[in-house]
Amino acid sequence: MIPITDNEAASQAKYDIELALLKSAAWQMVVNDELITELQPGSYEFSVEWGRLIFAWWDDDHSQSWRVTNFEIAEAEIRLRVSRGLAKEVALITLRDAERWRAKQKLRELPVNERRAGYGETLAQLIASRFAGVRIQRVNTTGNRARLMPVQYARLVIEWRHETVLVIGANNGEAQSEIDGVLAAGLIWLAGYNERREAGKQAKRLWLCVPKGRAQTTLERLTLVDVRHTGAAIECFEVDENESALTALRPVTQAELINSHERELLWPQAAETRSRWRERIVSLAPDLIEARYDALRDTEIFSINGLEFARVTHASTAQRASFGVAAFRPQQQAAPALRSVKKLTEANFSELAQLARSIATERQARPADRQHPFHRLRAEAWLESLLRRDIRVLDATLDPRFVYSQIPAWRADERSVIDLLAVNDEGRLVVIEIKAAEDANLPLQGLDYWLRVEQARVRGEFARRGLFPGVPLADRSPLLYLVAPRLRFHRTFKIIACCLAPEIEAYQIGLNSNWRAGVKVHTRERINGSENSAV
Repeated sequence: MIPITDNEAASQAKYDIELALLKSAAWQMVVNDELITELQPGSYEFSVEWGRLIFAWWDDDHSQSWRVTNFEIAEAEIRLRVSRGLAKEVALITLRDAERWRAKQKLRELPVNERRAGYGETLAQLIASRFAGVRIQRVNTTGNRARLMPVQYARLVIEWRHETVLVIGANNGEAQSEIDGVLAAGLIWLAGYNERREAGKQAKRLWLCVPKGRAQTTLERLTLVDVRHTGAAIECFEVDENESALTALRPVTQAELINSHERELLWPQAAETRSRWRERIVSLAPDLIEARYDALRDTEIFSINGLEFARVTHASTAQRASFGVAAFRPQQQAAPALRSVKKLTEANFSELAQLARSIATERQARPADRQHPFHRLRAEAWLESLLRRDIRVLDATLDPRFVYSQIPAWRADERSVIDLLAVNDEGRLVVIEIKAAEDANLPLQGLDYWLRVEQARVRGEFARRGLFPGVPLADRSPLLYLVAPRLRFHRTFKIIACCLAPEIEAYQIGLNSNWRAGVKVHTRERINGSENSAV
């Protein structure tokens, strides 16, 4: 959800919500999953008062006003995180277009394979009706492991204006992370398709098809990639499955993108030290336990080598302390202790102490059991913690005083990459993306964070928010470091990485495989443009 923190954010939120409300005349109001009423035109309003967004509704028997603190606009719903009475009462209000919502639920209830097959047929029909003279040569909605094509994408090969066009798309039932991955999948498919064919039969266009209202990341990435070396042009289309519509999306220029106002970021507040538990928890292993403040969750996090085991959340009226290691992947066969997150009290503090000792024993380079979950969980976070302690092992020019983790915080759905932000001796910002395992999307995920940092740099956000104090930041765009163990870069890494625009100075940094015993850089290579190119 997008936070509403000031008058500007409140005004923009009011505009966005009212624009979304125009899509339907009938909206249901659901509060904490309970249907309350059918909102009638003229029975509700949004207003901005003293920098706050207020949602009010009334009928013959009720009249309520709520402060909206966060909001999210989905395809058939508008979700509002609200509070009233000095924030003592909080709720989630969902304004729902019942007709569109039911259609969406019906689509989601279809078996996954059936839904994907149906989408492939729908896409073929939309393209045939939208482009005169097009000939559909092939429709495929199954994956191809040998050619690295995942099953969630429909793929069409068509002929239009005597050219071969590759069409790839994801339906509206897919997770946002899968939809965002359509560009990477398309680039991999394009490279493999053309590699196996002589010049006259190669594809000259790649069309990306994404669900309506869910194309922002794809469009941003398209603006910052350069595919001229592929000999093909890329275009993006928005698909409205409910209305059977296919609409071309206008790309923006790099200047427009970088200077646009980005509202999906959360900036850090001063480090919190309010927790009465902080000193006692850290004292359990002062050389190992790291205490950090997570502004996104308003929570103090306690971890050992990147593995979170205790947390204190600061609510408006009280603190909530808990401990335990959450097994974040349902398919993992975690021990019962891993699935148990308990409220922390004086009576069970000894259990927390035992948990910390167990993690400290197993989460080291040479544990007794390398298969123990405490050793295997959250590898990226472990690697991140090592780099934050000594960032100069990555690059001797980096300033060890300033290494920020996920600053500004990222709000995209299901983002799995760890971000670091540093500065080098020349005052140039350095965006660092970390992966401990193969991920084809790594270059484009790094591009996402690079964009957010560059937007903030252009607007002077870092100085205004007190980051990098005493360091005059260079008037140059950030460097981008894509970091992973050198044998754990995805085999398609170079295909995608070489498509990053040459104006973005990006490097692939390969680490030693046994990085848990100490990080060492084995390879460092410019992956786009030339080694001497400057931004």
